[in-house]
Amino acid sequence: MIRIMLHFLILVSVFLLSSCQQDPIDQSGKQAESLLNKYERLNPSDFFKNKLMEKPLHFLVVGVDSRGEKESRADSIMIVQYSAEDRTVKVVSVMRDSYVEIPGYKQTYGKINLSYFLGGEKLLKETIQNNFGVNIDYTITVDFHGFASVIDTIVPEGMNVEVSAEMIEDMKFEMEAGENTLHGEELLKYVRFRHDDQSDFGRVNRQQEILLELKNKINEKINSINGVTQLPDLVDTVIKNIKTDLSVGQVFTLSSNLFLQPIEDIKTMRIPVTNGYSNKHDPHEGAVLEINFPKNQEMLSEFFSDTMPVNEQN
Repeated sequence: MIRIMLHFLILVSVFLLSSCQQDPIDQSGKQAESLLNKYERLNPSDFFKNKLMEKPLHFLVVGVDSRGEKESRADSIMIVQYSAEDRTVKVVSVMRDSYVEIPGYKQTYGKINLSYFLGGEKLLKETIQNNFGVNIDYTITVDFHGFASVIDTIVPEGMNVEVSAEMIEDMKFEMEAGENTLHGEELLKYVRFRHDDQSDFGRVNRQQEILLELKNKINEKINSINGVTQLPDLVDTVIKNIKTDLSVGQVFTLSSNLFLQPIEDIKTMRIPVTNGYSNKHDPHEGAVLEINFPKNQEMLSEFFSDTMPVNEQN
């Protein structure tokens, strides 16, 4: 059971750092949907397993820094596609300054992370579906307060990363510029830093860099006796710091599939894509990224349906 849960944690770790819109359902469609919902209630595990094998699933993964507040803006937004058939995971980081239409918002347009503040996972999910044409199957929300604990459990020895002079000054690090070994709280600051000439673009790149390395570290633990002894603590730490609409049975089914068919490939990209946006100023939101929606929707669709260059940069 622990080994199965670990493979699920590989997927969750990737989630931490990232199809088309449905047509209106007619009456016959509503009847079919009702029958499917009834079948899912009666046979939840079989229904989810069939769904998992029929097509790739899309997960909305949200990183938040609530600081005890009931409402907060999303700090990190990712759309993650998992294909059981191809054994692939594709992670799309959506930049939080992306200027999108928010359903029901009085100003109509705003930064995408505002939608989470206004309506939580439900409104953010709807906003992504309406603006980018991606149907979200499930959501996972991660509290950044637990991010450091998860990292320290996975890699107590820390990670070697390149730290800039700007980051050292901004984050009050006591180290020299260059390669340094960072631990939980320091790595959290590393992935959230944005006060240099790369701004949020560099921030997204660092998030994807750390998450891919975390995935490698978890894989190492699978084949390590010492690592296996730490798995209960890792499972406990992750469970305490995520919220999801996946049921326990669905988590077990997903984990079992990952155990039997391990992930073979992980690809990443960023929204907005290169040359697919312009910098604008909104009177209510300040600096925003005005998106070329046709171009971004096309490239996003291609990325999820076929192969795309890994780690597309600004």
